Amino acid sequence: MLTRRENELLTQCGPGTPMGELMRCYWLPAVLSDELPNQDDPPVRVRLLGEDLVAFRDTDGRVGLLDEYCAHRRASLYFGRRPRLQQGSGWDSSSTATVSPSRSRFGT
Repeated sequence: MLTRRENELLTQCGPGTPMGELMRCYWLPAVLSDELPNQDDPPVRVRLLGEDLVAFRDTDGRVGLLDEYCAHRRASLYFGRRPRLQQGSGWDSSSTATVSPSRSRFGT
């Protein structure tokens, strides 16, 4: 029989937990490809290992998975649309900013 502490150690998988850190070392299925059928369709909400994420298919047809909340403003990216999930910014499937107000302002 497991103790309460051992049970929590093995079952808690949120960020910063031992099992959560272990599970993040492996590929995990998040959505079916059929759930993201068309390029630039609205994103799909996904909850995986205690984290809120959004899945989308970009303009080139690649699947992307990002944290649901913008790191800068904590606005939900679910309500955004490709190619600009956040106002003034665009992201590709590898989480790289493709359009950014600061990029155009400074020419980088």
